[in-house]
Amino acid sequence: MKIVIALDSFKGSCSAQAACAAVAQGLRRVDQTLELVEMPVSDGGEGLLSTLADSPLLKGAVWQQQRCTSPYGLSVQADFLILPGERAIIEMAQSCGLELTPPAQRDVRQASSYGLGEQVKAALDAGCRHLIIGLGGSATNDGGIGFAQALGARFWRKDGTLLPAPAAGQDLAHIQRIDLSGLDPRLQQSEIQASCDVTNPLLGEHGATWVYGAQKGADEAALSELEAGMAHYSQLLTQTLGFDVSGRPGAGAAGGMGAALIAYTGATLRPGIDLVLELLNADDHLRDAALTIVGEGWLDRQSAFGKAPVGVAGKAARHGVPVVALCGGRDESSRQLYQHHIDAMWSICQRPMALAESMNTCEPLLADAAENVLRTFLSGRRGEAHKRITV
Repeated sequence: MKIVIALDSFKGSCSAQAACAAVAQGLRRVDQTLELVEMPVSDGGEGLLSTLADSPLLKGAVWQQQRCTSPYGLSVQADFLILPGERAIIEMAQSCGLELTPPAQRDVRQASSYGLGEQVKAALDAGCRHLIIGLGGSATNDGGIGFAQALGARFWRKDGTLLPAPAAGQDLAHIQRIDLSGLDPRLQQSEIQASCDVTNPLLGEHGATWVYGAQKGADEAALSELEAGMAHYSQLLTQTLGFDVSGRPGAGAAGGMGAALIAYTGATLRPGIDLVLELLNADDHLRDAALTIVGEGWLDRQSAFGKAPVGVAGKAARHGVPVVALCGGRDESSRQLYQHHIDAMWSICQRPMALAESMNTCEPLLADAAENVLRTFLSGRRGEAHKRITV
């Protein structure tokens, strides 16, 4: 019997790889002859690189080290992953992540996406022409102008001077002209996809600034300033391109990087879990599986919006494969996930325990839960077989 094990990380407890290995250990207690496919997954945000780099299903992945500019102008090592076939996987959080700067030092008006542009340039220099960019966890709200500068775009100010690099969100209002004549031509020869699990537009109450700006270090005054600057920039971008990207779903992702990737690179925005499952050739592994086990630390109704367990469940359902989800905890709203191809959910906590204890013993708890899931699954199969024989 073949079982696909496709868990995301249990944040603060164990990686996706460790979670899948623990589940495999529990399943083998029941039957050593099982065909187990360990397929660690990520929803495409932070942790995307480490999940894929260590995946037993992704052969030939090589780390590439790169020094880049952090959101606030410091030098930071922002590695990316090179795969066979001129492919690269880049994680925006490596160069422009919110967690690179302590909360007390954050002022999103001064944060730049320049480092992501440096990462993309390094991938192009390495010969990669198919780029996948994870957009989660950014510190920026600059509409991607820093990113574009690193790749050759120039922004002229109203006083006729060139906007110095790295530009930030506070500079958006001062741009008079966007010059794309120096943009790296290799971008037009490349296929670029971005993992984007939000549908926010660039502007307005549901846009990049008003929804995400506060958590990046903006007060009410800063939010108003940034929104005004972003609206001005959006108008110029439309004039330059000849079309408007501001209303595209996901344009507001990562402080406007969604819009920038569409505008400057022709990128396609896709749900992160879809990109990950495509990279891992998930369909080939799920096609003849008897059971799929998914999971992450917490399940609730929000898990239906781009999270890994539901993404895997949807793909498994297309092959008629039942799906069981394991989690550290869940609330009542998680029952909605039964409408999204998850057939059963099990908490790995088998008795009342402190959060710290459950997090410290996550792997043995996962192994025990997986063993019980399989024993239950097999007992149901035996019951069905017995009924067919007696009838």
